[in-house]
Amino acid sequence: MIAKSLFGTTADGQKVFNYTFTDSRNQRVVMSEYACAILETNILARDNNFYDVTLGYDSLNEYLCDTRNFGATIGRYANRIAKGMFTLNGVTYHLAINNGPNTLHGGLKGFGKRLFSSELQDDCVIFRLHSTDLDEGFPGNFELGVKVSFTDGELLMQYEYICDKDTPANITNHNYFNLNGHGRGTILNHELFINSNNYCRGDYNLLALAPVTSVEGTPFDFRQPKRILDGILSYSQEIINARGGYDHCFEIANHDKPCAAATGDLTGITLTVNSDMPALQFYSGNMIGHTRGKNGTCYNTHDGFALECQNFPNAVNEPSFPDAIIKAGQLNKAFISYKFSC
Repeated sequence: MIAKSLFGTTADGQKVFNYTFTDSRNQRVVMSEYACAILETNILARDNNFYDVTLGYDSLNEYLCDTRNFGATIGRYANRIAKGMFTLNGVTYHLAINNGPNTLHGGLKGFGKRLFSSELQDDCVIFRLHSTDLDEGFPGNFELGVKVSFTDGELLMQYEYICDKDTPANITNHNYFNLNGHGRGTILNHELFINSNNYCRGDYNLLALAPVTSVEGTPFDFRQPKRILDGILSYSQEIINARGGYDHCFEIANHDKPCAAATGDLTGITLTVNSDMPALQFYSGNMIGHTRGKNGTCYNTHDGFALECQNFPNAVNEPSFPDAIIKAGQLNKAFISYKFSC
Protein backbone atom coordinates (compact mmCIF):
# COMPACT_ATOMS: atom_id res chain seq x y z
CA MET A 1 0.00 0.00 0.00
CA ILE A 2 1.22 3.50 -0.83
CA ALA A 3 -0.26 6.71 0.61
CA LYS A 4 0.54 10.27 -0.49
CA SER A 5 0.58 13.21 1.93
CA LEU A 6 1.64 16.86 1.98
CA PHE A 7 4.98 17.40 3.73
CA GLY A 8 5.14 21.17 3.42
CA THR A 9 5.74 24.11 1.12
CA THR A 10 9.02 25.65 0.01
CA ALA A 11 9.79 29.35 0.40
CA ASP A 12 8.83 29.92 -3.25
CA GLY A 13 5.45 28.21 -2.79
CA GLN A 14 6.12 24.74 -4.20
CA LYS A 15 4.25 21.95 -2.48
CA VAL A 16 6.31 18.95 -1.38
CA PHE A 17 4.68 15.54 -1.03
CA ASN A 18 5.72 12.40 0.81
CA TYR A 19 4.84 8.79 0.08
CA THR A 20 4.35 6.13 2.76
CA PHE A 21 4.99 2.55 1.61
CA THR A 22 3.56 -0.22 3.83
CA ASP A 23 4.35 -3.90 3.33
CA SER A 24 2.47 -7.04 4.39
CA ARG A 25 4.03 -6.96 7.90
CA ASN A 26 3.06 -3.32 8.43
CA GLN A 27 6.68 -2.26 8.04
CA ARG A 28 6.79 1.24 6.66
CA VAL A 29 9.06 3.45 4.55
CA VAL A 30 8.47 7.16 3.99
CA MET A 31 10.07 8.91 1.02
CA SER A 32 9.87 12.54 -0.02
CA GLU A 33 9.83 14.43 -3.29
CA TYR A 34 12.46 16.68 -1.73
CA ALA A 35 15.84 15.11 -2.58
CA CYS A 36 14.02 11.86 -3.36
CA ALA A 37 14.98 11.17 0.25
CA ILE A 38 14.25 8.33 2.65
CA LEU A 39 12.67 9.95 5.74
CA GLU A 40 11.65 6.89 7.76
CA THR A 41 12.25 3.13 7.71
CA ASN A 42 10.15 1.39 10.34
CA ILE A 43 11.20 -2.25 10.69
CA LEU A 44 9.87 -5.08 12.89
CA ALA A 45 12.54 -6.39 15.28
CA ARG A 46 12.92 -9.70 17.15
CA ASP A 47 11.22 -8.18 20.23
CA ASN A 48 8.09 -7.60 18.10
CA ASN A 49 8.49 -3.83 18.23
CA PHE A 50 8.96 -1.48 15.28
CA TYR A 51 12.10 0.66 15.07
CA ASP A 52 12.73 3.55 12.72
CA VAL A 53 16.27 2.77 11.54
CA THR A 54 16.75 5.93 9.43
CA LEU A 55 18.27 9.15 10.76
CA GLY A 56 16.48 12.31 9.72
CA TYR A 57 14.40 15.32 10.67
CA ASP A 58 10.80 16.12 11.56
CA SER A 59 10.10 19.00 9.18
CA LEU A 60 10.63 20.01 5.57
CA ASN A 61 12.41 23.17 6.67
CA GLU A 62 15.03 21.10 8.48
CA TYR A 63 15.67 19.09 5.31
CA LEU A 64 15.92 22.31 3.31
CA CYS A 65 18.70 23.43 5.69
CA ASP A 66 20.36 19.99 5.94
CA THR A 67 24.13 19.68 5.51
CA ARG A 68 24.34 15.93 6.21
CA ASN A 69 22.45 14.65 3.12
CA PHE A 70 20.19 12.56 5.37
CA GLY A 71 18.41 9.99 3.19
CA ALA A 72 19.04 11.91 -0.03
CA THR A 73 19.50 10.81 -3.62
CA ILE A 74 22.92 12.12 -4.66
CA GLY A 75 24.02 13.33 -8.10
CA ARG A 76 25.00 14.36 -10.67
CA TYR A 77 28.22 12.91 -9.29
CA ALA A 78 28.27 11.33 -5.83
CA ASN A 79 31.42 11.48 -3.72
CA ARG A 80 34.48 13.60 -4.56
CA ILE A 81 35.96 15.00 -7.76
CA ALA A 82 39.53 16.22 -7.34
CA LYS A 83 40.05 19.99 -7.44
CA GLY A 84 36.55 20.47 -8.82
CA MET A 85 37.55 19.93 -12.42
CA PHE A 86 37.81 17.38 -15.20
CA THR A 87 38.50 17.32 -18.93
CA LEU A 88 36.14 15.52 -21.29
CA ASN A 89 36.25 15.47 -25.09
CA GLY A 90 38.89 18.18 -25.04
CA VAL A 91 36.90 20.57 -22.85
CA THR A 92 37.83 21.35 -19.23
CA TYR A 93 34.87 21.75 -16.91
CA HIS A 94 35.06 23.61 -13.59
CA LEU A 95 32.80 22.69 -10.71
CA ALA A 96 32.04 24.26 -7.35
CA ILE A 97 34.63 23.59 -4.64
CA ASN A 98 32.55 22.64 -1.61
CA ASN A 99 34.64 20.09 0.31
CA GLY A 100 38.20 21.16 1.06
CA PRO A 101 39.85 21.50 -2.37
CA ASN A 102 37.33 19.15 -4.03
CA THR A 103 33.76 18.90 -5.28
CA LEU A 104 31.48 16.69 -3.18
CA HIS A 105 28.09 15.16 -4.06
CA GLY A 106 27.42 17.23 -7.16
CA GLY A 107 28.39 20.66 -5.91
CA LEU A 108 26.68 23.43 -3.97
CA LYS A 109 23.21 22.35 -5.06
CA GLY A 110 23.45 18.72 -6.07
CA PHE A 111 20.45 16.44 -6.49
CA GLY A 112 20.24 16.07 -2.70
CA LYS A 113 19.03 19.69 -2.56
CA ARG A 114 16.46 19.49 -5.37
CA LEU A 115 12.72 18.99 -5.54
CA PHE A 116 11.80 15.98 -7.67
CA SER A 117 8.47 15.46 -9.41
CA SER A 118 6.63 12.22 -8.70
CA GLU A 119 4.12 9.80 -10.13
CA LEU A 120 2.30 7.00 -8.31
CA GLN A 121 2.11 3.79 -10.36
CA ASP A 122 0.37 0.81 -8.74
CA ASP A 123 2.97 -0.66 -6.34
CA CYS A 124 5.71 1.94 -6.92
CA VAL A 125 6.46 5.65 -7.13
CA ILE A 126 8.61 7.17 -9.86
CA PHE A 127 10.55 10.28 -8.90
CA ARG A 128 11.98 12.42 -11.71
CA LEU A 129 14.50 15.24 -11.98
CA HIS A 130 15.78 17.34 -14.89
CA SER A 131 19.27 18.84 -14.66
CA THR A 132 20.11 21.44 -17.32
CA ASP A 133 23.30 21.77 -19.37
CA LEU A 134 26.14 23.15 -17.19
CA ASP A 135 24.06 22.74 -14.03
CA GLU A 136 26.73 22.88 -11.30
CA GLY A 137 29.24 22.87 -14.16
CA PHE A 138 28.37 19.44 -15.64
CA PRO A 139 27.76 19.13 -19.40
CA GLY A 140 24.45 18.16 -20.95
CA ASN A 141 20.74 18.06 -20.17
CA PHE A 142 20.42 15.17 -17.74
CA GLU A 143 17.23 13.24 -16.95
CA LEU A 144 16.97 11.01 -13.89
CA GLY A 145 14.17 8.65 -12.94
CA VAL A 146 14.06 6.73 -9.65
CA LYS A 147 11.49 3.94 -9.40
CA VAL A 148 10.87 3.07 -5.74
CA SER A 149 9.02 0.11 -4.26
CA PHE A 150 8.85 -1.53 -0.82
CA THR A 151 7.77 -5.17 -0.68
CA ASP A 152 8.38 -7.84 1.97
CA GLY A 153 10.98 -5.74 3.73
CA GLU A 154 12.88 -4.79 0.56
CA LEU A 155 13.28 -1.14 -0.39
CA LEU A 156 14.23 -1.18 -4.07
CA MET A 157 15.44 1.93 -5.92
CA GLN A 158 15.85 1.51 -9.69
CA TYR A 159 17.65 4.32 -11.49
CA GLU A 160 17.37 5.28 -15.15
CA TYR A 161 19.29 8.23 -16.50
CA ILE A 162 20.19 9.75 -19.85
CA CYS A 163 21.98 12.87 -21.07
CA ASP A 164 22.23 14.64 -24.44
CA LYS A 165 26.02 15.08 -24.00
CA ASP A 166 28.74 12.83 -22.68
CA THR A 167 28.93 13.48 -18.95
CA PRO A 168 30.20 11.98 -15.69
CA ALA A 169 27.42 10.32 -13.70
CA ASN A 170 27.39 8.75 -10.26
CA ILE A 171 24.01 8.31 -8.59
CA THR A 172 23.56 6.88 -5.10
CA ASN A 173 21.46 7.06 -1.96
CA HIS A 174 22.89 8.63 1.18
CA ASN A 175 20.67 7.17 3.88
CA TYR A 176 22.10 6.94 7.39
CA PHE A 177 21.10 3.76 9.18
CA ASN A 178 21.11 2.79 12.83
CA LEU A 179 19.71 -0.74 13.00
CA ASN A 180 19.03 -0.38 16.72
CA GLY A 181 16.73 2.54 15.89
CA HIS A 182 17.63 6.17 15.28
CA GLY A 183 18.57 8.04 18.44
CA ARG A 184 19.39 4.82 20.33
CA GLY A 185 23.15 5.19 20.60
CA THR A 186 26.01 4.46 18.25
CA ILE A 187 26.41 1.90 15.49
CA LEU A 188 29.84 0.82 16.74
CA ASN A 189 28.66 -2.59 17.95
CA HIS A 190 26.87 -3.38 14.70
CA GLU A 191 28.40 -6.30 12.84
CA LEU A 192 29.30 -5.46 9.25
CA PHE A 193 30.14 -7.51 6.18
CA ILE A 194 31.48 -5.92 2.98
CA ASN A 195 32.00 -8.04 -0.14
CA SER A 196 35.31 -6.48 -1.08
CA ASN A 197 38.90 -7.59 -1.54
CA ASN A 198 40.19 -4.09 -2.28
CA TYR A 199 39.57 -0.56 -1.08
CA CYS A 200 40.76 2.94 -1.91
CA ARG A 201 43.06 4.68 0.50
CA GLY A 202 42.12 8.30 1.14
CA ASP A 203 44.17 11.44 1.44
CA TYR A 204 43.67 13.93 4.27
CA ASN A 205 40.77 15.50 2.34
CA LEU A 206 39.19 12.02 1.97
CA LEU A 207 39.73 11.86 -1.79
CA ALA A 208 39.95 8.24 -2.98
CA LEU A 209 43.45 7.38 -4.14
CA ALA A 210 44.55 4.97 -6.86
CA PRO A 211 45.43 2.20 -7.21
CA VAL A 212 43.10 0.08 -5.09
CA THR A 213 44.73 -1.63 -2.12
CA SER A 214 44.13 -5.12 -0.73
CA VAL A 215 42.07 -5.25 2.46
CA GLU A 216 44.11 -8.24 3.64
CA GLY A 217 45.56 -7.59 7.09
CA THR A 218 43.99 -4.13 7.39
CA PRO A 219 41.07 -2.61 9.35
CA PHE A 220 39.25 -2.54 5.98
CA ASP A 221 38.79 -6.31 5.79
CA PHE A 222 35.09 -6.97 6.36
CA ARG A 223 34.96 -10.19 4.33
CA GLN A 224 34.03 -11.91 7.58
CA PRO A 225 31.49 -9.94 9.65
CA LYS A 226 33.01 -7.94 12.48
CA ARG A 227 32.10 -5.04 14.72
CA ILE A 228 32.58 -1.61 13.21
CA LEU A 229 34.28 -0.64 16.46
CA ASP A 230 37.00 -3.26 16.02
CA GLY A 231 38.34 -1.54 12.93
CA ILE A 232 38.08 1.96 14.38
CA LEU A 233 40.10 0.89 17.42
CA SER A 234 43.01 0.06 15.13
CA TYR A 235 43.78 3.80 15.01
CA SER A 236 45.42 3.29 11.62
CA GLN A 237 46.49 6.39 9.72
CA GLU A 238 43.61 5.84 7.30
CA ILE A 239 41.13 5.85 10.20
CA ILE A 240 42.74 8.99 11.63
CA ASN A 241 42.60 10.76 8.24
CA ALA A 242 38.87 10.01 8.04
CA ARG A 243 38.30 11.84 11.34
CA GLY A 244 38.22 8.72 13.48
CA GLY A 245 36.29 6.21 11.42
CA TYR A 246 35.50 5.02 7.92
CA ASP A 247 34.78 7.14 4.86
CA HIS A 248 36.25 4.90 2.18
CA CYS A 249 35.41 3.39 -1.17
CA PHE A 250 35.36 -0.41 -1.45
CA GLU A 251 35.57 -2.26 -4.76
CA ILE A 252 32.78 -4.84 -4.91
CA ALA A 253 34.43 -8.24 -5.41
CA ASN A 254 31.58 -9.80 -7.38
CA HIS A 255 27.83 -9.59 -7.61
CA ASP A 256 27.18 -13.24 -6.74
CA LYS A 257 27.01 -12.14 -3.10
CA PRO A 258 25.40 -9.09 -1.50
CA CYS A 259 27.51 -5.95 -1.56
CA ALA A 260 27.22 -5.60 2.21
CA ALA A 261 25.22 -6.63 5.26
CA ALA A 262 24.93 -5.22 8.77
CA THR A 263 23.13 -6.31 11.94
CA GLY A 264 22.03 -4.20 14.90
CA ASP A 265 23.30 -5.62 18.18
CA LEU A 266 20.22 -4.61 20.22
CA THR A 267 17.39 -5.34 17.79
CA GLY A 268 18.78 -8.15 15.64
CA ILE A 269 17.59 -6.25 12.55
CA THR A 270 19.77 -7.14 9.55
CA LEU A 271 20.19 -4.93 6.50
CA THR A 272 21.38 -6.62 3.30
CA VAL A 273 22.54 -4.34 0.48
CA ASN A 274 22.54 -5.39 -3.16
CA SER A 275 23.42 -3.40 -6.27
CA ASP A 276 24.89 -3.75 -9.74
CA MET A 277 27.26 -0.82 -9.18
CA PRO A 278 31.04 -1.41 -8.99
CA ALA A 279 31.81 0.20 -5.64
CA LEU A 280 30.46 1.02 -2.22
CA GLN A 281 31.32 3.94 0.06
CA PHE A 282 31.19 2.98 3.72
CA TYR A 283 30.80 5.99 6.02
CA SER A 284 30.64 5.44 9.77
CA GLY A 285 29.11 8.80 10.64
CA ASN A 286 32.37 10.36 11.81
CA MET A 287 31.17 13.94 11.34
CA ILE A 288 27.47 13.75 12.28
CA GLY A 289 28.32 15.64 15.47
CA HIS A 290 25.53 17.20 17.57
CA THR A 291 22.77 17.27 14.96
CA ARG A 292 19.18 17.70 16.15
CA GLY A 293 17.11 14.92 14.58
CA LYS A 294 13.66 13.40 14.66
CA ASN A 295 11.56 13.49 17.83
CA GLY A 296 13.95 15.90 19.53
CA THR A 297 16.85 13.45 19.52
CA CYS A 298 20.44 14.62 19.21
CA TYR A 299 22.59 12.63 16.80
CA ASN A 300 26.28 12.41 17.61
CA THR A 301 29.40 10.92 16.05
CA HIS A 302 28.90 7.28 14.92
CA ASP A 303 25.12 7.36 15.58
CA GLY A 304 24.49 6.27 11.98
CA PHE A 305 26.28 4.71 9.02
CA ALA A 306 25.89 4.88 5.26
CA LEU A 307 26.47 2.15 2.67
CA GLU A 308 26.43 4.05 -0.63
CA CYS A 309 26.52 1.84 -3.72
CA GLN A 310 28.01 3.88 -6.56
CA ASN A 311 30.67 4.32 -9.21
CA PHE A 312 34.21 5.07 -8.09
CA PRO A 313 34.93 8.56 -6.75
CA ASN A 314 36.95 10.85 -9.03
CA ALA A 315 36.83 8.24 -11.81
CA VAL A 316 36.68 11.05 -14.37
CA ASN A 317 40.25 11.99 -13.37
CA GLU A 318 41.63 8.56 -12.53
CA PRO A 319 41.99 6.22 -15.54
CA SER A 320 42.64 3.13 -13.40
CA PHE A 321 39.11 3.35 -11.96
CA PRO A 322 36.12 1.98 -13.93
CA ASP A 323 34.80 4.53 -16.41
CA ALA A 324 31.96 6.69 -15.08
CA ILE A 325 31.25 8.65 -18.28
CA ILE A 326 27.86 8.05 -19.85
CA LYS A 327 27.51 8.55 -23.58
CA ALA A 328 25.16 11.07 -25.13
CA GLY A 329 21.71 9.61 -25.82
CA GLN A 330 22.45 6.28 -24.13
CA LEU A 331 19.99 5.09 -21.46
CA ASN A 332 21.74 3.92 -18.31
CA LYS A 333 20.31 1.75 -15.54
CA ALA A 334 21.38 0.82 -12.02
CA PHE A 335 19.73 -0.27 -8.79
CA ILE A 336 20.17 -0.32 -5.02
CA SER A 337 18.27 -2.76 -2.80
CA TYR A 338 17.99 -2.43 0.98
CA LYS A 339 16.52 -5.66 2.36
CA PHE A 340 15.56 -5.83 6.04
CA SER A 341 15.11 -9.02 8.04
CA CYS A 342 15.22 -10.22 11.60
